[in-house]
Amino acid sequence: MINIEEQKRLNELEAAFDLFNQTSMQLTSSYDALQTQAAHLQKQLAESDQEKRQVADKLSRLLDLLPAGVIVLNEKNQILEMNPSAKSILGEDAIGRDWDIVIMNVFLNSNDAGELITHDGLVFQLSESPADSDLSRILLIQDVSAARQLQEHVSRHQRLHSMGEMAASLAHQIRTPLSSALLYVSQMNSEHLDTDKREKFVGKALNSLNHLESLVKDMLRYAKGGKGSEKEILIDSLIANLEQAVDAQITQSNSKIRFNGFLPGLVITGDQDALMTALQNLVGNAIDVVGQAAQIEVSVNKLSDEKVDLVISDKGPGIESEKLEKIFEPFYTSRAKGTGLGLAVVRAIAEAHGGEVWVKSIVGYGTQFGLRLPLTSRKETV
Repeated sequence: MINIEEQKRLNELEAAFDLFNQTSMQLTSSYDALQTQAAHLQKQLAESDQEKRQVADKLSRLLDLLPAGVIVLNEKNQILEMNPSAKSILGEDAIGRDWDIVIMNVFLNSNDAGELITHDGLVFQLSESPADSDLSRILLIQDVSAARQLQEHVSRHQRLHSMGEMAASLAHQIRTPLSSALLYVSQMNSEHLDTDKREKFVGKALNSLNHLESLVKDMLRYAKGGKGSEKEILIDSLIANLEQAVDAQITQSNSKIRFNGFLPGLVITGDQDALMTALQNLVGNAIDVVGQAAQIEVSVNKLSDEKVDLVISDKGPGIESEKLEKIFEPFYTSRAKGTGLGLAVVRAIAEAHGGEVWVKSIVGYGTQFGLRLPLTSRKETV
C-alpha cells in the first residue's frame, strides 16, 4: 500500500506534469504566432524593398533624363557623383576632382547675377541644396542661355515697339524745332537785316538745332538700350567728371550744386559715358523743372556690399503722385522744350546696368531721383 506521504508526492508530480504540459502548449502556440508574424513581416519587408528598388530605379532614370546637371560633392569639396547632363557640361573626368578647379577650367567668368559663363558664351545657373549628410552638398546646374537670349529679344522688341508707337510723336517733336531753325535761317538772307537781328536769328537757329541734336541723341541712346561697354568704373571718378560736365549748366542757370561726401573706392561695372548721360539728364531735369537758381545735391549712398544709390535731389516744386508713374515713359513731358526722352533714357541705362531708377517727391518740397546699381567691388584707397 502507498502511504500518505508517497501519495502526496505523486499528486505533486502529476500537478507539475500538468503545469509543464500547459506551459509547453502555450509556448508552442506563441512560437506558431511568432512564426506567422515573422512570415508576415518578412513579406512586408520584401514588398518594401521592392518598392524602394522601384523608386530608386525611377529616380535613377529621372536623373539620367533630367536636362539639368546634378552634382554631389563630398566633405572635401570633391565631385562624388554626376548625372549624364552634368557629365556633358563638366566632362567625364570631373569625377573625383576639386569642384573649384573644375569651375575654373570649364567656365570663363560669372556675370552680375552670379551665373557662370563658358568660353563659348553659354550661360549656366548654379543652385545648391544640402544633402542628407552635413558634410556633403548637392548642386544643380542648368543651361539658361536660351532664356537669357529670349529676355534680351523681348527687351529689344519692347524698345522697338515703344519706338514704333512714338514715331508720330517723334515726327512732331522734330518738326517744331526744325521749322523754327529753317524760319530763322531763311530770314538771315534778307539784305535789310542788321547785325543785331542777324546775331539774334543765329542764336535762335542754334538753339533749335541744339534741341534737335539733344532729341536725336536721347533717341539713339534709348534705342541702344543704355549700355555699350563693360568696364570697371570708380564712382569717385564718375562723380568728379559729373561735377565738371554740369558746371556750365549750373553757372548759366545761376544754380548751386553740392556734392556730398561718400565712402571712397566704390566700383561699378558698365559704360561710363552712358552713366554720365543718365546723371547729366537728372541734373539737367532738376534745373529745367526749378528754372533759375536751382539748389541741387548729389549723394552716393552705399546700401550694402551689393548695391549703391547715386542720388540727385532738388528743392523744386515736386511732382504730383499721379504723374510719378508716367514720367519715365518715352515722350512724356510737361515742359514745352523737353524732349520727353530724358528720364526714359535714364531708366534704360539703369536697367542695362542691372539696376533700377527710383523717384521720391513731395509737392512743394522737392524731388529725389536715384540710380540703384550693383557694386562690383571696393578698391582700397591709399
